[in-house]
Amino acid sequence: MDRWANYVPPARSLRDTSLTCLGAGEQAGHLTATGRRTLPVHALVVVTSGRGRYRDVERDVDVVAPAWFWLFPGRWHAYGPGPDGWSEHWVLFDGVAARGYAAHTAWDPPVHAGGLPAEELAACFEGLRAATAGAGLRDQLVAASLVHRLVGATVSARAAAGEPTTSAVQAVIDAAAEPLSVAQRAARAGVSPDRLRAEVRAETGLTPHELVLRTRLATAQQLLAGSDLDVGAVAARVGYDDPAYFSRLFARRVGAPPSEFRRQQHRSVAPTRTG
Repeated sequence: MDRWANYVPPARSLRDTSLTCLGAGEQAGHLTATGRRTLPVHALVVVTSGRGRYRDVERDVDVVAPAWFWLFPGRWHAYGPGPDGWSEHWVLFDGVAARGYAAHTAWDPPVHAGGLPAEELAACFEGLRAATAGAGLRDQLVAASLVHRLVGATVSARAAAGEPTTSAVQAVIDAAAEPLSVAQRAARAGVSPDRLRAEVRAETGLTPHELVLRTRLATAQQLLAGSDLDVGAVAARVGYDDPAYFSRLFARRVGAPPSEFRRQQHRSVAPTRTG
């Protein structure tokens, strides 16, 4: 692995609306451990070979490749390889999107045992090396998109390594159109209401009510775009007896009334000409 490191001044327009990449690099070998330090921005460190240690105010853990860990602004940390060294890939970033990812538990757990797909990791850092070497806005846009791609890769890797969707969560999804209370949904799933809330939160980052609502609206969008059912029929199909209430809820959550969403997204299949 070539040792390289590039740093980029923040693109304020990207930072204030989405995310800006501030630097990236790769290095391997007998690296010097970081002392106790605090960064003003977010960072992701991916370890692809070797082992070492990570410490912060809440944990002191071994890091054994493949693994990755997140560094958070304003929180002290220290990390580094053991005596045999390691290979690391790192990226610095900042912006409002980072807070959005945090709200969706993208950083949990902060230290993760598991790897990213080798081809995906190589492609991201090859792109970051080129993009962070440039000075233009186009380069900064490319770098930001690659950081988003890396975050997505960690989320996908976590999901692939985790347990399949629990039966309790699936029970909520399957019965989303039915007018049930949380207690009734828990009884259907064979768990207590507290257990249901905990499983749904751990699996999706949502409450049971939010999961029901998102499932209903996603199904409604599919029906509006892919069928000729009228709005009242769509509302009834996803659990709403009052089409007017459904329309208001849909408009507020999706950003357009059902009729407008259908106009934007519905595509009919043209009849096949014969003869």
